[in-house]
Amino acid sequence: MFMLGWRQRDISELLGQLLRIAGAATKTGFGLVPVGNTGGANISPFKRLPVDTELAAIIDGVQSKARGT
Repeated sequence: MFMLGWRQRDISELLGQLLRIAGAATKTGFGLVPVGNTGGANISPFKRLPVDTELAAIIDGVQSKARGT
């Protein structure tokens, strides 16, 4: 998303992405990233969004393999 903002010369997107990068670097390890968030600067970084059921099944399958279950 940062590169998209860069290519489009969108200052608000660039600033929003810099905040998201800092937040992700400090919060992801603690599981504080909201599910389904698209990552654009036009959406609150704290807002949860619905995940399509087919995509959720794929994510669950990958997470199960990562846990070894």
